[in-house]
Amino acid sequence: MPNRLMNAKSPYLKKSANQPVDWYEWSGEAFRRAREEDKPILLSVGGVWCHWCHVMAHESFENPEIAQIINEHFVAIKVDRDERPDVDRRYQEVVLALTGSGGWPLTVFMTPEGKAFFGGTYFPPEDRWGRPGFKSLLLRIAKLWKEERERILKSADSIYEGLLNFSSRSYKDFVGEDLLQMGINALLASVDYQHGGIGSAPKFHHAKAFELLLYHNFFKRAPILAKAVESSLDAMAKGGVYDHLLGGFFRYSTDERWIVPHFEKMLYDNAELLSLYSKAYKVFGKELYRKTAEGIVRYYKAYGSCQDGGFYASQDADIGELDEGGYYTFSLKELRELLTSEELRVISLYFDVGERGEMHHDPDKNVLYIATEEEELSKTLNLPLERVRGLIGSSKRKMLAYRETKRPMPYIDRTIYTNWNALMVEALCEYWKVFKDPWALYMAEKTTERILGELYKDGQLYHREGVEGFSEDYLFMARALLSLFEISQKREHLELSVRLVEKAIELFWDAENWGFFDATDKGQGLLSIRMKGIQDTPTQSSNGSAPYTLLLLGSITGRSDLLDYAEKTLQAFSSFMKEVPMASHSYLISLYAYLMGIYKIETESFFEEALELFRPFKFVLRSPVDGLVVCEGQVCKKYENLNQVLTHGE
Repeated sequence: MPNRLMNAKSPYLKKSANQPVDWYEWSGEAFRRAREEDKPILLSVGGVWCHWCHVMAHESFENPEIAQIINEHFVAIKVDRDERPDVDRRYQEVVLALTGSGGWPLTVFMTPEGKAFFGGTYFPPEDRWGRPGFKSLLLRIAKLWKEERERILKSADSIYEGLLNFSSRSYKDFVGEDLLQMGINALLASVDYQHGGIGSAPKFHHAKAFELLLYHNFFKRAPILAKAVESSLDAMAKGGVYDHLLGGFFRYSTDERWIVPHFEKMLYDNAELLSLYSKAYKVFGKELYRKTAEGIVRYYKAYGSCQDGGFYASQDADIGELDEGGYYTFSLKELRELLTSEELRVISLYFDVGERGEMHHDPDKNVLYIATEEEELSKTLNLPLERVRGLIGSSKRKMLAYRETKRPMPYIDRTIYTNWNALMVEALCEYWKVFKDPWALYMAEKTTERILGELYKDGQLYHREGVEGFSEDYLFMARALLSLFEISQKREHLELSVRLVEKAIELFWDAENWGFFDATDKGQGLLSIRMKGIQDTPTQSSNGSAPYTLLLLGSITGRSDLLDYAEKTLQAFSSFMKEVPMASHSYLISLYAYLMGIYKIETESFFEEALELFRPFKFVLRSPVDGLVVCEGQVCKKYENLNQVLTHGE
């Protein structure tokens, strides 16, 4: 018999509707029952795209014996982290403090008041891999709740007070160029110049980090800056973390060489990477970057968007019975049956396809990554370059057609989230400036219309239907509207951007320590604690990117109060960034813009050309002036043509 999650809006929660666990959504009803029955709460947080969430669901939550233990001793709450990032963020902090690491599935044990006292991530059903088995853990905690209640409550109160103190601590300090340089130096020291990316395995894309270095390279040209950006963007675009048959990036790489990814596709990753590769193509002119950006758009044209506007949240990693990557990987046997001998000869070298692949659970399967460049293949095989390219192209078309027709497609979460759609709208505007793809601008406009039509009601923005907006929904959408305004010059986009920022200040601004809280102070459990995120995890944080949005709006409208909010937001996290300079590259980009000033170009005659110009922190306004007027910070100068502006920009 289905449980109460059958009525949930979240696809992730609906997938648990037939489990024997008596699940609740995050609700007052669940907490009331826990108090009335004097039971601890089991909180499980995950995502529809999450492989290990599926594993734990299959092993434990679909297990009748384990489900019976949960139902007898606990009140069980299931949360979709995409739908409720506020819940996830608070309990992630607790588990991080308790264990030193977080992630999904997130598993937390709480008092009936929602105070956490124990937690972790994935637990196997039985003891293995050095982890306690979930069944024995449930029984142990149930016993402790009955026999050592005071100890548990004391621990829960201590954890609660620790999180409260952490969230209320002030990090206010002055900001200056030394903080920016500290952050850039820390980033350059963390880049893997051999394999690309930041740090060691697992590797995330960190798009904002490389956007920062791209900007810094504009002002302080240096070989190390170009190498840091190009080596990383090249490695990601050639690696298995990119879908070479259709396009789009997977969530992260499990190895340092970007070969074996976790295969879920996330909207927020692809939005930030689309913007990054578009800008990088403008700077470096590499054909690889153009193909990569176009591939992201190709994927979203095919499967990731609605023709009425709006981009889907994610695509799962698994097909069948927990077969992660099975949709995207190929065995040599499959390719022998699918390709001509000449195609196979080329593609097996191009993608390094062999008898033994990279997938540990299915060693016949090969992850597709560019192992040998087209030019090298041409020399090695003594074939004309165009012939090599033709054979690669025909092979990829056959492989794509095979996977699309012969394999079940991984599940696509078609939920429309405001914050992530806003990131994609902004990215499409950047892409359009570089490549002039009319679909990109059309979809940016249609998506904005849909968000405002369905999720903006009576001056209030929603995260998704039925979920009140978070600060990142307001602030990211305000930035998206500015991106559209720059291209269209429609005043309504600018005016609504201002209204959204004003509403964000009204709802989320911390008047005492400055910066934006992530949510209002409504809700059960740890939601009573107001938190301000600054860390890019790894997507840009609302407080990291907010100052840049405020600087843009203040510069365009002439409102000094918005410029003051930008400065205060930067100051609010200054001492934290000094302690952890790698925490937020979106913050460092905002700081860079604050120090340099917004580069505002007003022109009529050179409007289109000025839009295409790559220049960090630039914004173009159509204005009836002779030539161009360029304002950089508080200083404005007049130019007769764009060549003079380009020379000045250098």
